Amino acid sequence: MDNKETLVFPVRKQEPTTYEEVWARIDELTVSDISWLTVTFWPFLSLFQNNEHHREGWLYNHIILMLEALRQHPLYAELSEAVICILEQAIIWSDLGKLDTYKLSPKKTWPDGSPQATAFGHDKKSAEMYDAHFEGEVLMPFQQVTRYLIMEHMNAHQLEKMDAEGKTTIPEFLRPQLIGAPELWPLWDALDIPHGESLSKKGYAWIQRGASKLLRIKQDCDEQGRISDLSF
Repeated sequence: MDNKETLVFPVRKQEPTTYEEVWARIDELTVSDISWLTVTFWPFLSLFQNNEHHREGWLYNHIILMLEALRQHPLYAELSEAVICILEQAIIWSDLGKLDTYKLSPKKTWPDGSPQATAFGHDKKSAEMYDAHFEGEVLMPFQQVTRYLIMEHMNAHQLEKMDAEGKTTIPEFLRPQLIGAPELWPLWDALDIPHGESLSKKGYAWIQRGASKLLRIKQDCDEQGRISDLSF
């Protein structure tokens, strides 16, 4: 995407935007229901990221850019509305856990020596928040897929490397067992691994990630939804 700063609200910490303006912009960019994104979520949305990988500053700007990137994605026209809704929800939820995992790093600094921030584990925290939002309910399949994308979105940044190493290739013995959406495949413990074959839990996780077209789209949106010359 070009001219990203023209697509978002001011990026400087001294120029915050209001919840009402941000909600209206997100609503404009989505086809899914965002009525759940009430003002109680504002502290999570309005985190200033303070990191050289995110020069768009405010987390809401990152979300807006990711939603813009989804609309401009080469595969967007091929996606059903239901799948677009899953991706939109995953985009909005995936970084809300940054507030609770936000820390200033003594090792990662700006050129003037001031610390940058990190949010290690925010993917897991975001998934926990998603679970808490639906506490007491059984997640529907589309919600399970959404949760998978939230939980795995940071691992997705390693997919190109894992592809090159052959770690996302599906073994022939496994193919008959993998029916339906990759995000809903059986747990590793439920697989039938024939005698003489080996497949670790970690290895299976990379095969599952590699097969998820939606996780790859989410990763593309994450990469394009930033203002930075740095890659993850």
